[in-house]
Amino acid sequence: MPANLSPEYKDADREYRAARTPEERLRALEKMLATIPKHKGTEKMQADLKRRISQMREGLEASRGKKGFSVTVEPEGAAQVAVIGAPNAGKSALVEATTNARVQVADFPFSTREPAPGMLAFEDVQFQLVDLPPVCREYMESWVSDIIRNADCGLWVCDAAAEDLPRWLDEVEQVLSERKIRLVGEVEGCRERHDPVRRLPTLVVAQKMDEQSAARGLAMLKGRFEPAMRVLPLSAMADRDFGSLGRELFSLNRLIRVYAKPPGKEPDRSRPFVLRRGDTLLDFARLVHKELAESLDYARVWGQGKFDGQRIMREQELQDGDVIELHA
Repeated sequence: MPANLSPEYKDADREYRAARTPEERLRALEKMLATIPKHKGTEKMQADLKRRISQMREGLEASRGKKGFSVTVEPEGAAQVAVIGAPNAGKSALVEATTNARVQVADFPFSTREPAPGMLAFEDVQFQLVDLPPVCREYMESWVSDIIRNADCGLWVCDAAAEDLPRWLDEVEQVLSERKIRLVGEVEGCRERHDPVRRLPTLVVAQKMDEQSAARGLAMLKGRFEPAMRVLPLSAMADRDFGSLGRELFSLNRLIRVYAKPPGKEPDRSRPFVLRRGDTLLDFARLVHKELAESLDYARVWGQGKFDGQRIMREQELQDGDVIELHA
């Protein structure tokens, strides 16, 4: 039997997919349950929503009850990036080199004790990199996996010069798997609402490429992960331009930038609206203002491959760099 989902349910579903915190996801799930059509064709979906709401409420209550042990990082920028890796992989050094974060960089393991967010600038957008304690069996706080699970994507930093690199790769994957987290590539990273495993879109970074033995580690990483997951060689100590890292994160998160143009004026290119590939004119209008989306009459677009100023439909998919003039 078809579900025949209502527009209100679809709006709530979009809110859930765009949510950045557990509280926002819970509110969206509750709205989805309230607006889903109640008939036989949606019984399984209703049951799944109730189960997920119950689990999320229990998780939030448990976090609030463990005072001093619950750690969160408010998301900022175009995407929140969880910086993941084994002890001494070079995570903190990379975050310090690429952002404004003040982190403790040391040659001994477990020097990172708490999350350290910093902003990585790429063209006219920024990404929030969150340096985290290492992922390993020896010791790992529960809040580390919580931050990883709620991030938009992961940055898996690997010490390409380490002799025991394969062992650490296996351990990171196994520890996260036990916490129902799987690091995957862009295509696999689409969220499945009925899957308890968080498939986190992840970029693998081959760190310490300034060391002589790193070339062998880079070849091993590429052979193990590519083409499913991209591997980017970097050196926090030797590199000065980290634009490649920003480009990879932009692509991994499937982002596009759209610029608003008030009628009769020049577009404001200093503050892009960040959407995701596949988003439409209506999604952009909602981002500008919900009431504007409801009263939208038509829009004009300027962009690559388009006739300047042509009218577009509400369902028209947008592209990176589009300039949009909304008319209500």
